[in-house]
Amino acid sequence: MSPSVSDINSHLAFKTKPVSAENGPNKPLMYSALPNLKQAIEKAGADFRSDVSTVPTEDMMQVRKAALPPDKGAILEASVGDDIYDEFGDVSVNSLQNKLIELTGKEAALWTLSGTMGNQICLRTHLVQPPHTVLLDHRAHVYCWESGALPALSQASVAPVIPSNGVHLTLSDVKKNMVSGGNLHFPPTRVVSLENSLSGTILPLKDAKEISAFVRSFPVPEGQKPVAMHLDGARLFDGIIGEGVDAKEYCACFDSISICLAKGLGAPMGSIILGSRAFIERAKWFRKMFGGGTRQPGMMAAAAQAALTTSIPQLPRVHALTKSTASKLSAFGYKFQLPVQTNMIIVDLEASNNIPPAAFLAGL
Repeated sequence: MSPSVSDINSHLAFKTKPVSAENGPNKPLMYSALPNLKQAIEKAGADFRSDVSTVPTEDMMQVRKAALPPDKGAILEASVGDDIYDEFGDVSVNSLQNKLIELTGKEAALWTLSGTMGNQICLRTHLVQPPHTVLLDHRAHVYCWESGALPALSQASVAPVIPSNGVHLTLSDVKKNMVSGGNLHFPPTRVVSLENSLSGTILPLKDAKEISAFVRSFPVPEGQKPVAMHLDGARLFDGIIGEGVDAKEYCACFDSISICLAKGLGAPMGSIILGSRAFIERAKWFRKMFGGGTRQPGMMAAAAQAALTTSIPQLPRVHALTKSTASKLSAFGYKFQLPVQTNMIIVDLEASNNIPPAAFLAGL
């Protein structure tokens, strides 16, 4: 038997704590953060393994003081439409997609369940028919951290490139590793996939522009599409804010972009992919094929939009804290594998000569 409305309200009352002082007879009921949410925030705040260790904020979870429209609110205010069957999609999902279109300047956007799914949908949409190769940084997430999805799902070879400057790919690196279609022994390069930020380091706008101009003018056989530019922008806002460049200008260098909302921005889940209208229409087929068609994703989309609103303005502070922490660790003798430019510190334990853990804790 289905639960009644009173059953549901009783369950909510048991799980949450009303803020009664502000609740009048004509005001919407508001809730404080769930106790386990507060505990999770404390735990995540002490987990330095990755910026994926995040917890939704109260803004993402609870009803606000002023009731907002469904397309602007948090989880408890989200729409519950069907993003597949409803003719115009879900209201909260559409609002999130439109927000990312506005920020990036791209024509169209599509909600996906994860960064891995977003990247793989983009690459599969570009890669029509093998043989083909994807050129990328040897540390790229789409190559190292996505369970071998690229060859499995897109039948693609991979050309992993070690940056000559030790930090990020440059035009010279790309030029040396592009493969044309003239030799039957080598599958031609059909996508160049870049990442910003990568292990906390920035791919500068200047380099992105140079690589993009070269790749988009790279000769291809008659009748084939130009080589595509994809950006794994899981941490794009860290990259562009860390460099101080315009998001639209940066995104113009790429034909497709995947932006994760669940890493440093702190949403519970989800990524948005962006590209031309035609690209996104084709990508919808692969999202469905990969199991990404969801029924009521509005709650997660609303939380992600709250994350965009509340977390992006805090990124400069996050970067400053990261650099300050790196300076303290450096004073204790710690060495780093890469420059500290955004929100990550990659400690080189071997080069640091086995400094005692107590020194690390003191540095923090």
